[in-house]
Amino acid sequence: MAIDISKKVLIITLLIFTVLTASFTFTHNMQLSNFLELERADTFENVERVQNAVATEQSYLDYIVQDWACWDDTYQFIEDKNPEYIRVDLQNQTLSGINVNVMIFVNNSGKVVYVKSVNTSTAEEAPVPRKLLAMIEDGSLLTEGENDSISGFVLLDEDPMFIACHPILTTKYEGPSRGTLIFGRYFDDALLESFKKVTRSSLLMYRADEEMPQDFQNKIKNFSQNSDNIVVDPLNKNQIAGYFGLKDIKGDIALILRADFPRELYLHGERTLNYMYFFLLLTGLMTGVGVKFVLDKLFISRLVEVDDFVTRVRSEKDLSQRLSLEDNDELYRLSREINGMLNEIYLAEQELKAQAREKKVLLDSLNELAVFVDTELKIIWANKAALEYMNMGLEKAIGVCLKVAPGISGPLVEHLNLEEIFTTGEKKSGEYTAQDGRVWFAQAIPVPDEQGKIIGILQTCRDVTEKKEAERLLHEKQIAEIANRTKSEFLANMSHELRTPLNSIIGFSDLLYEKVYGELNEKQARAVGNISRSGKHLLNLINDILDLSKVEAGKMELDYKEFELAGKLNAIKSLLSPIADRKNIEIDIEVDKGLTHIRADEARFVQIMYNLMDNAIKFSHENGLVKVRAERKGDLVEITVKDKGIGIKEEDQCKLFKPFSQVDSFSSKTFQGTGLGLSLVKQIVNLHGGEVWFNSKIGEGSTFAFTVPIDGNNN
Repeated sequence: MAIDISKKVLIITLLIFTVLTASFTFTHNMQLSNFLELERADTFENVERVQNAVATEQSYLDYIVQDWACWDDTYQFIEDKNPEYIRVDLQNQTLSGINVNVMIFVNNSGKVVYVKSVNTSTAEEAPVPRKLLAMIEDGSLLTEGENDSISGFVLLDEDPMFIACHPILTTKYEGPSRGTLIFGRYFDDALLESFKKVTRSSLLMYRADEEMPQDFQNKIKNFSQNSDNIVVDPLNKNQIAGYFGLKDIKGDIALILRADFPRELYLHGERTLNYMYFFLLLTGLMTGVGVKFVLDKLFISRLVEVDDFVTRVRSEKDLSQRLSLEDNDELYRLSREINGMLNEIYLAEQELKAQAREKKVLLDSLNELAVFVDTELKIIWANKAALEYMNMGLEKAIGVCLKVAPGISGPLVEHLNLEEIFTTGEKKSGEYTAQDGRVWFAQAIPVPDEQGKIIGILQTCRDVTEKKEAERLLHEKQIAEIANRTKSEFLANMSHELRTPLNSIIGFSDLLYEKVYGELNEKQARAVGNISRSGKHLLNLINDILDLSKVEAGKMELDYKEFELAGKLNAIKSLLSPIADRKNIEIDIEVDKGLTHIRADEARFVQIMYNLMDNAIKFSHENGLVKVRAERKGDLVEITVKDKGIGIKEEDQCKLFKPFSQVDSFSSKTFQGTGLGLSLVKQIVNLHGGEVWFNSKIGEGSTFAFTVPIDGNNN
């Protein structure tokens, strides 16, 4: 026979094996590259841990020098050089306890008021580094204003040193500055060893002003341009290193550190990939041999038989012959279909004639315009819709040039260059807007004869005005919905992500404040208390954002319960009493005698009242009065919260009930707040089926009121 299928199958099998081999090789190299990237990323993370450890040490020194510099006792000491301050606060053990080697007090004139240098390990005094004193004389370590500070390294003859300088201010961080307080800690071998233990890595450190190994010299150029760079390079087959630089106080590279790590991840991945690569190659080879054998045995021989039969029937033109194959499989069913095809050839010819008649009926049933024209653009045939658009019959329309056809020439001719189609042989389509504003979709399809020569063009035109308008409206609606949903999901996700670490911060700070882990001095207790209060304030803000996003996303559900109104209002009063007592503000609650219980979401009702009463207290004057009144209004309960505080300007009243909007500008705020409270009040009241309103006059106070159904969702 003319073709050797068996050889072609062999070629295909070899080609598949070649492709698989190339794919396996490419995959092997790509995965090996991925392991290199994973190793590099893992090394980056490990080096960042070392960087964080060094940064933590510097941050600790910055925090300690700020704590000492912003202290009334230090502020006074610079002025009067009080010996009691030295005796009580500047003992060797004190510096050793806070891990500070050098402490220098300098006044505004640049004169050293007091200096102390100790060995933090033995708490014994040590010589003050001369270079530090020289840098004080040339002004390198002196701050220039109340907001100035200096942080970084200096390279001393003894060892590199962490340096932190801060202006000397009062405990309230007020000036004017009376000088500069300088703290220093040696970055010695002991500290380097502690970093090794904390980060579980092998560390080497070299000074930029001394001779260093070649690999460090090669990396120093990277750090000169950007000290925050981390350079990762394999040292050998078994070890990889990460380099990073540290700046001195002038912004120049002072130190270069190298962290070494074993290349376990890459070596393990390389071994695994090699095993997989050879296993897949062996599997592919065995599979190819097996497939070739099976195809020859079960498929190729029988396919040759089918080919011989078809060739014989075609040459003999004897449609009475039938193909018979054994086995009930696809080839057997193919032979059965071939036999059926011979019987249906005649019927197919008859069907072709019937299809020509059906085509005309089908085209006439279309709502779109359809016209067939010859090479001179004269109409040969048109469907019913096109004829009605031209307002003429088919006999009259035949022979009319499409360019002058009444009514139809615009939609079918103006937008498409029909003459070009006869040259290129490519169909053309597109949308265009007519002068009357209607949008049309026009299409021109070349129709060739048996030799491929184009003998005419079939044109269709459909009015898509309503469809385009509907698509535009739908698109705008989808954009708006996506934007709103994205905003709400972002707020909800960020609130959840922030709330988890905040709860941990608040919990541990409260444990420290309650001295669960041991005693705290006054400053430590005050700092821990500030952390707890700030965390709780931020957590309340996040909870408000989460509630607001739930409302806007339609996911907030109310849990209706019946509860005593007066008791609940008094409970809220008790919660706010400490805040009110600080301003000596009286809270007066009055509830109608016939109004005992209401049915609502108890937690959300508390949230509404807490926000309104807290705002009333916040904006009231000292020794003021906040009046809360609840009375029945038909099926509703109306609750008002009235204060005689500062009031709200008319131009600021439009900001109320809007998320994140506040009367005070951010830069000059007098009162704390996020601008979410009143927005949540309005949203929650609306969910209950109630309304919120207010009235206020500047200097006379404000009254906020709302209504909710007494019987809740039972109505």
